[in-house]
Amino acid sequence: MSTWTRETIEALGPTTDVPTTAAIFEVNKETVYDQIRRNEWTATRVLRLGRKIRIPTLDLVRLLYTPDGVAEVAQRSAPAVPSQCQHADSPQVTAREPQSQCGCRVEGSAVIRPLRGA
Repeated sequence: MSTWTRETIEALGPTTDVPTTAAIFEVNKETVYDQIRRNEWTATRVLRLGRKIRIPTLDLVRLLYTPDGVAEVAQRSAPAVPSQCQHADSPQVTAREPQSQCGCRVEGSAVIRPLRGA
């Protein structure tokens, strides 16, 4: 398909595959697959169903056809800030500064650190 309109994207159903998403963005499908594998794909949410990867068409429509769509999709796909109850459970979290989002105190606060080799 050469022209993707809002109506043709919505007609795809609730989700679409990576090759169709790549065609909508006019990029190679391997580029999209590589970004998804490296967790660098931020344009939309990614639904992993076993070995299948599906992209919500609502995210595509919002991204391409609403003025604040980019910010809205990015907000949903951003990682959540760890809550107070998760600080001790994660090997990526080390004590450092208070988290304003969860209300932790200095002694119970945390900062996320990347794992080595990840």
